[in-house]
Amino acid sequence: MSEFNLSSALQAWRFRKWYFIIPAVLIPVAAVVVALKLPAIYESRSTILIEEQQIPPEFVRSTVTGYADQHVQILTQQILSRTKLWEIVEQFNLYAKERQKSSKEAILDQMRQDISFETISAQAGEGGRSRNRPGGGGLTIAFRIAYRGEDPAMLQKVTSTLSSLYLEQNLKFREEQAQTTTRFLEAELNELRNKISTLGERIAEFKAKNPGSLPEMSQFNLTQATSLENEIKTLDSNIQAAENQKIYLEGLLGTTAAGKGEGESGPPSAKDPRGRLAAVNEELTLLKARLSEEHPDVQRLLREKAQLENILKARKAGDIQTQQKLAQLQTELAVLQGKFSDAHPDVKKLKNEIAQVTAEADKGTAAVTDVDLANPAQLNMIAQVQQLTNQVASLKQLRQKQVEKLAMFRQRLEETPRIEQEYLALQRDYQNSHNKYHDVMNKLMEARISEGMEQHQKGQRFTLVDPASFPEEPVKPNRKQIMLAGLVLGLGMGMALMLGRESVDTSIKSAAELAGLTKMPPLGIIARIITPLELARKRRIRQLFLAATCLSLVLGVALVHFFYMDLDIVLMKVQRLANRL
Repeated sequence: MSEFNLSSALQAWRFRKWYFIIPAVLIPVAAVVVALKLPAIYESRSTILIEEQQIPPEFVRSTVTGYADQHVQILTQQILSRTKLWEIVEQFNLYAKERQKSSKEAILDQMRQDISFETISAQAGEGGRSRNRPGGGGLTIAFRIAYRGEDPAMLQKVTSTLSSLYLEQNLKFREEQAQTTTRFLEAELNELRNKISTLGERIAEFKAKNPGSLPEMSQFNLTQATSLENEIKTLDSNIQAAENQKIYLEGLLGTTAAGKGEGESGPPSAKDPRGRLAAVNEELTLLKARLSEEHPDVQRLLREKAQLENILKARKAGDIQTQQKLAQLQTELAVLQGKFSDAHPDVKKLKNEIAQVTAEADKGTAAVTDVDLANPAQLNMIAQVQQLTNQVASLKQLRQKQVEKLAMFRQRLEETPRIEQEYLALQRDYQNSHNKYHDVMNKLMEARISEGMEQHQKGQRFTLVDPASFPEEPVKPNRKQIMLAGLVLGLGMGMALMLGRESVDTSIKSAAELAGLTKMPPLGIIARIITPLELARKRRIRQLFLAATCLSLVLGVALVHFFYMDLDIVLMKVQRLANRL
């Protein structure tokens, strides 16, 4: 086969023209038929604006968080649920024919495909990006809902219903989320209140159980323990000094008594009251045997006996001061009795005082040794010894009390580290719960304000800015594009078939091809002989092609008139186009 040129192309067209003509005619005609037969699909749209919170967030913070586009996607999933969509299908009797043949799930899937959703974004600053999506992008300010179908009026109703569902679900969703937040915080607050009350009771019980070992009492206990130690040391010094003084006085008293017994003489009653009492009793017995009781000597011995018994009784009481007073009173009584009788007022007065002192002496407890009551110095030393004895006993008793107190405070100091851990743990839990309680209380107040804002629709809300439109023009199919595509496809297919058939044909159709193959010129050329049968066949083919063309034109005009547009409108548009050109 020779190189492709104009002559070869004309020759190929002459032999292979039907490979081009048939596809170039049939495919465009089929495209026209398909374009006109496809049902018109309309689309109704509705636009909803996302309005920001009307009250500045600096004053009222909303508890409904999340990005706007995420919020819209959540609502979309709720609205496109099986329950909601099937309610719409039954309400408007959608997909009546399909419902007779297909399952419920297939109908719902078809409706989801017919519903389209599109967000409308605008470029915003850094603050806008932070409120919508963390990665930046645009600020979602609105979204568009569309529904496609064959009935424009029904489409408008369905789209309007979908828009209403978005508005209702948004209000319901925000109110429920705000109420859920409020209820959660209230429950958390009640739980914290009960916990604080329980911890308070535990702390009170702990304080009552350990009143002096608490950490805040540690410094007080340490101060008291130090003070008691110093006081005990002082008491020890005082006790030691008093005992030394007592030992010294006792030694001095013993020396004085020994000296008296050896070198001095005195009244027997003053030196030894017990011995004198025994002598008086013996002498009184002898006198009573010889004399009556009224005898002056007997009366004198009786008075002396009574004095000695009182002295011994006072000594038995153990109060040296009482003994001294009693001895002084006895001496005064003896002097008065030597002058006056027993009926004298001064004698009676002294007897009464002696009786009172004796009664007081009966209350004593300690016995003392017999001493010379007539010696004032010796009595003074005895009184000092007795005072020192009492002082030592009192100091030892006080020391014992202070030692017990010191042991108590030391025990508190020893228990403080152990108690401090548990007490601090209770205090820490109480303080943490108390701080958390105030934090939750503040959040609850904000949540209640946010809930009120949502109930009054002052938060972020959806506003229908473009109601569902009534579609006047179909969105598909694009009949012009289908027809144009059919024409292009027919021409391309015809050209491809013609060239393909020619490329696989190895026959020789001209003298030039024969000369090119043999490298020798032909001797002669025999012209093609056309028989009458061939002429008749060609004539029939032309007639059939003309009839098919006319039929295709008529069919195309009819399809345009009945399925696309009235011929009057088509002619009017053609006339306008001609006038414009």
